[in-house]
Amino acid sequence: MKKNKTTVLFALPSLQGGGSERVISILLQHLDRQKFIPMLIVLQKEGPYLKDIPSDVEIIDLRSKRLRDALFTLVKTIKTLKPDIVFSTLGHLNLYMALIKPILGEHIKLIARESSIVSIRNRNNRYTFLFDRLYRIFYNKLDKIVAQSHYMKKDLCNHYHTHTHNITVINNPVDTQNIQQKMIAENKQIFKPNRVNLLAVGRLNAVKGFDLLITSIADIPENYHLTIIGEGEEKEELLALVEKLDLAHRIHFAGFLSNPFPYMHQADIFVLSSRYEGFPNVVLEANACGTPVVAFACPGGTAEIIEEGINGFLATCEDPKALAETLKKAASHTWNSEKIMEHVVSRYDVNKITREYETLMEGLLT
Repeated sequence: MKKNKTTVLFALPSLQGGGSERVISILLQHLDRQKFIPMLIVLQKEGPYLKDIPSDVEIIDLRSKRLRDALFTLVKTIKTLKPDIVFSTLGHLNLYMALIKPILGEHIKLIARESSIVSIRNRNNRYTFLFDRLYRIFYNKLDKIVAQSHYMKKDLCNHYHTHTHNITVINNPVDTQNIQQKMIAENKQIFKPNRVNLLAVGRLNAVKGFDLLITSIADIPENYHLTIIGEGEEKEELLALVEKLDLAHRIHFAGFLSNPFPYMHQADIFVLSSRYEGFPNVVLEANACGTPVVAFACPGGTAEIIEEGINGFLATCEDPKALAETLKKAASHTWNSEKIMEHVVSRYDVNKITREYETLMEGLLT
């Protein structure tokens, strides 16, 4: 006799402040409880998105800093819980799930949501050859792979011979209603007037290209000011670069903010300087606040979001001078905030994307 509801066990390393963690927290909030029983298993029960997990979602904490130390417990817990579906995300966790699938049995379906461009991520790994080979051998054993963008799907097919029918492209969701409530939460003027106020949000690491963004600021007029929201391992190097270029009076590091949306709403232009991206949530969020985006046309899904002159502009990837020129172009362009918001709602609203995930999961069990 078929159960009335489908049990879905979502798997994450933690609930730290990243795009994948945000997506999972949104899905946990919006998944139809008439059809699904969501659960969550984490290596460590910590991070800013912990507060966003609904009270009806059971959280299993493996209390482990490293995945390899928790592998036996992870397998044992999954076999004990016997969910219908295990839904994992983030690089190596997905690969581990593919490796242990034979142990779990055919009755548990595995979905892996890829969070990045695998071939580029592996290229930056110390064991590139090993991981490339493991992906080629084991990734097709997953029941379904979710790619955030068509670029990501092509990357998996071309580099790892992943079967195209085994990959479903589902863009990231954006909770527009929640964002638009939070963006007006601070009833004050954040930025000084008579400036072009630029905003960037993300982890301060090499992938996000903040060094390129900072360099570009030196090539645009003095009235352009940049605020960077985020923390990360390259903060000291970036601060040193700002000092070297004599830009301390024009660039402000705001640290990590749990609610960046008032900043997104009040900024003139949001800037994404990443060297590569899977499908950048921050672009959707900035657009949901009515703010245009200038981004590098980098490998990944960014170019699938931006429609030139409608919700933003693209610049030649990893070229600070091209970024500077595009920022000036965007500052002189006439933007329609309502159209920008409509663009993101029609394509990426959380209810639309959640339904796509629900359809995918239901299809696996029929």
